[in-house]
Amino acid sequence: MNEQGPWISPGPEPGPGSRGGDGLRGDPNRSGGRKAAGAALLILLLICIAAALLFIRSQTVAWPPPDWIFAACDVGQGDALALAVGPAEAVVIDTGPDPAKADHCLTLLGVRKVPLLVLTHFHADHIDGVPGVLKGRAVAEIETTNDRDPPKGASEVAAWASAASVPTSVAAAGEHRRFGPVSWDVLWPDPAAESLTTPPTPPTLPTPSDPVHKSRRRGRHQPRASPRGGGEEGSGPNNSSVVLQVTVATRDGPVRLLLTGDVEPPSQAAILAAHPDLAADVLKVPHHGSAHQDPDLFAAVHPRVAVISVGKGNTYGHPVPRTVALASGAGARVFRTDDDGQVVVFGTAARLRVATRRQDSMP
Repeated sequence: MNEQGPWISPGPEPGPGSRGGDGLRGDPNRSGGRKAAGAALLILLLICIAAALLFIRSQTVAWPPPDWIFAACDVGQGDALALAVGPAEAVVIDTGPDPAKADHCLTLLGVRKVPLLVLTHFHADHIDGVPGVLKGRAVAEIETTNDRDPPKGASEVAAWASAASVPTSVAAAGEHRRFGPVSWDVLWPDPAAESLTTPPTPPTLPTPSDPVHKSRRRGRHQPRASPRGGGEEGSGPNNSSVVLQVTVATRDGPVRLLLTGDVEPPSQAAILAAHPDLAADVLKVPHHGSAHQDPDLFAAVHPRVAVISVGKGNTYGHPVPRTVALASGAGARVFRTDDDGQVVVFGTAARLRVATRRQDSMP
């Protein structure tokens, strides 16, 4: 975990009956007030030290935290996510570009069973790690988007599934599933709005310092893509990503997550129009924090935690500063796999916590 300890989401704000301030009574200038304040500060310091010692000890004892809910793997430039659904069991969403890194992440999480592997779309940075997920694990089903583009990626997934005797299915808007404490609804892709998945030129959130902004001013902007299309901006496959609205039951209420694949503004707007209530505790920021975002989506989700799955030093400029600011401006604490490593959300609805662990600190 990081040396600073887990981040804990803010609790409820003081109600009308709260005294506010430091809660001390009397005149703070009196010696009794000063002594009381000093004693309170000492007690608080001792509590903080004790908590820090417990946390430091936990770094060497257990990873992930025993009550983990969601994990974003550190797989470089790509997405690989997991939802805990039972002992040693997780639903996996995307696999990143590297089988070894996908396997390593799930091994660290203790995942040996995968009742469902969801592939949001067929770009390499979301599917090339599939063999790593299949390695030594019981995978019951692979579910994909309905858009088989790029064809090479779709064919590879079909071949891997066939070789491992894993059945495949296609996700569609309106589908509802549940595994253990985790349930979700598929919000996208929606066959009734297929024309929205191939936009001509989606809007962006450029800043004067962004490379995309500069190239547009010179009239030379072109989508930046990997040889297999893993990073294309404004692409049909991105906008056909499977989007899941997830609910995790905890002892004091539900934790809500919105997992967005690489959807860009046309699909983001269509999803928001069809599902105005997108509020969630955790947002997986679309498309690695690219410039192609709809600010209304972030405002509607208003997450406590925003996770950007992205590779350090990637050639696409992900994430752009404006999108990071957009996420934090919506009220979220932002975590990035390039800076923070593996990101794990754990705890309960009332006490939602985040722990991070970099690859160089892992055994």
